[in-house]
Amino acid sequence: MLRPKARTPRRHWETLSDDQLLDTELMTDDPESLPYLVYELPAGDEEPYVEYKYDLRKSEREMFSCVHGHHQHLAGFVMRKGESRFLVGWICAKTIYGEDFEKYTADFDAAVSRQEALRRVLEIKVAIHPFVEYLNAISSSEVFRHFNRVRGQLETQMPWVFDTLPAAASMDRHIIGASLPKRLCAPSLDVRQEFSRLMADFAAAQITLAGEPEKAAKLIGAIRSKMEGLAKRTEAILDTLREVEDFFQPAALAAICKLANEHDNAKRRKYEAGLLSLSCKREREKTTITMPKGFELPSRRPLEAFRSALAGVKV
Repeated sequence: MLRPKARTPRRHWETLSDDQLLDTELMTDDPESLPYLVYELPAGDEEPYVEYKYDLRKSEREMFSCVHGHHQHLAGFVMRKGESRFLVGWICAKTIYGEDFEKYTADFDAAVSRQEALRRVLEIKVAIHPFVEYLNAISSSEVFRHFNRVRGQLETQMPWVFDTLPAAASMDRHIIGASLPKRLCAPSLDVRQEFSRLMADFAAAQITLAGEPEKAAKLIGAIRSKMEGLAKRTEAILDTLREVEDFFQPAALAAICKLANEHDNAKRRKYEAGLLSLSCKREREKTTITMPKGFELPSRRPLEAFRSALAGVKV
């Protein structure tokens, strides 16, 4: 029986790129089906390396024969030497190779660890990528301009409504007669700035994934938690943007007009609700604020898909 010669093990797995490693199977559940499998240790000076690992000890299949003495086993390694492959059982690996076999497996074990890290990082990157495109689409849309236009018109043309709406929205809807927007006229609100901060925080979280895979993989749990928090912030911004639609709902307009006509200067101003519009009459002057043409809320489906994808990420 040929025995392995002591020499420096070949560092095969260090030569593969990350993309190549991701596409490579390192485990096999049927080593005997591999091509070019031989049952005697191949001759020649080329140094072998560990190509696969297998462990079928919990199965009921027939045992494999080790190339060294043909010992029967169900756990071991597929060694590659040139075109030839041969099986080394875990018992022979310890008794014949001893400490030398740890040198053979070190390169392989490092590849297994790196591949696992790469796959974990890739998993969360795959979840993130469509959501980044979604955020970019929202950022370049007209939704913020329309929101700020309505907000600005209320502040300059109907200041009583602008100043009163936040407090009225906090009152019981059964008293007011409808649910009213809480943030549309909130002081110092800048929903575009909120969204810009959200995108900046999202980009910062992504940078963590751009480093060494092994380090990034250890932070997957923290990154996922961060992403879940960013998803909540995205939802809150979408809720705020939706308040443009909420404001122009018939019940909301009716409640606003009732409050304004009762508590604003009724002798000088009269408020009227129209179809997706609110008007204020002042003597001979009439001001009307309408639902912006082309106002379209972003779909929430990408947000829900993102949350579902995050829930499936292993931590």
